[in-house]
Amino acid sequence: MALDPITVEVIRAALNAAAERMRLTMIKTAYNHIISESLDFGCAIFDANVQMIAQGIGLPVFQGHLGFPIEATIQDRGLEAFREGDIFIHNDPYTGNGNHLNDVAMTAPVFWDGRLTGFVSVKAHWSDIGGPVPSSMQVGSREFRQEGLRFQSVRLLSRGELNEEVMRLIRGNIRTESGTLKDVQAMIAVCRVGEASFHEILGRYGRETVLEATAAYMAQSERRTRAALAAVPAGTYRAVGHFDNDGITLDTPVRVAMAIEVRDGHMTVDFTGSDAQVVGPFNCGDAITISACRLLIVPRRSVLAAEEPAPTARYYVPINLLIELGLRALADALPHRIPAGAYGDQMPTIAFGTHPQTGRLFIQGDLNAGGTGARPAYDGESAMIIFAGSTARNNPVEVVESRVPSMRILKYGLRTDSGGAGKFRGGLGIERVYQFLAPTFITFSLERKATPPWGLGGGRDGAVNGVEITSPDGSVRHVRKATQHPIAAGETVCIMSGGGGGWGPPAERDPDAVRRDVCEGYVSAEAARRDYGVLVDGP
Repeated sequence: MALDPITVEVIRAALNAAAERMRLTMIKTAYNHIISESLDFGCAIFDANVQMIAQGIGLPVFQGHLGFPIEATIQDRGLEAFREGDIFIHNDPYTGNGNHLNDVAMTAPVFWDGRLTGFVSVKAHWSDIGGPVPSSMQVGSREFRQEGLRFQSVRLLSRGELNEEVMRLIRGNIRTESGTLKDVQAMIAVCRVGEASFHEILGRYGRETVLEATAAYMAQSERRTRAALAAVPAGTYRAVGHFDNDGITLDTPVRVAMAIEVRDGHMTVDFTGSDAQVVGPFNCGDAITISACRLLIVPRRSVLAAEEPAPTARYYVPINLLIELGLRALADALPHRIPAGAYGDQMPTIAFGTHPQTGRLFIQGDLNAGGTGARPAYDGESAMIIFAGSTARNNPVEVVESRVPSMRILKYGLRTDSGGAGKFRGGLGIERVYQFLAPTFITFSLERKATPPWGLGGGRDGAVNGVEITSPDGSVRHVRKATQHPIAAGETVCIMSGGGGGWGPPAERDPDAVRRDVCEGYVSAEAARRDYGVLVDGP
């Protein structure tokens, strides 16, 4: 007899609450604020068939493929390798991970009455995983060995006991000042909390009832998804975009091509025509591409399905682009639902140097929000993290300045005129100005100049990302991609993120809305006149 819907919903809510408990444990116990503040992690609960049955709120690109490291471990070592109390780590970009090496997945099996019943998993960004550059993130690497340690289904805990030999290897190859070892302990705590919470649910409702309930709501999810796909007109929809370069050959954009075929409640995404994997670190493994699209055809050894030894430190660049291209391709099929292009690159800015109080290495990484594309009936949102990392956050000014006294943030606000003009205006990017009181190095990686945030329906493109470095003598230089770029004491670094594209002809925008934009500082009086034909007294 089928379970009643109330029991199904109670068990669904209990499992999601367990995953949320894992998430909160990660936030409260992590050392580095790339995890605790920026929320660069994800966690989930799986059944024994590696089907996700609950998830915490986490990075969408992490959540979508947390099962792949588990499957890779099963394929590599066999299901019998999982024993009560074990924990495995995995970050291989080519089998089961797809990200850069910094993003490490940790998995623990869950047993009940001696039977494997599921798994709990967390993936988080390690602030340093070895390699020649502090943070392990660079724009000039040519193979994965230059980017840090690779773990292929490594048993970190054996029957509840920490494997000190593995920890010795990690400790001897990373910059321990990064605090990564503390974050490893935090991830272990997340797995233990997930396992205990899953056990609590199994004990309360029984193993068979829990598994029956999860099967019921997974089937419900599939029905709803297929119904949504059936509402999309049948056809093949295409989009092509480029990211700026591979970090090595700076004058050659890299092509990502996409064709989406919709038929009979099914959708297939075909990336045939995308460029081959590149020399520099702007590749990703196929696991992360599948996470973004699920049903797809992706050419082997392409920039979206890189194979060893291709570097992947900047894997998120092609992923960010392909997610937006998917929306762009469907704009003709769903013209009243698809937004214009977003700024498309969170521009991770990684500063490192000598801490003025401790004399030890500091590593300070920041993600940067930007503008989203305008929608068919609304303006775009301002200062938002892009789709692939939409649950991430920026670091508060107070956190940055308290942890690194030699850094000051002089300005943090919206970037005027960055949103694309349109009947509905694109969201605004941000402007963030740092002052450095001591010599520092910064690794920059800016994208989406070759394919700026596009407008739709007659809307105009949004502004692209930029960085401006000003010396005390007033001289200015601009940087887009650089590893360990030197910043002298007294220099300021202005981060300018891009805006979203506009939707609809600018001439159709309500003049009162334009005046409000000028009053709020979103649009300058000059841009109001130039783009909208509206004369406004203002700055």
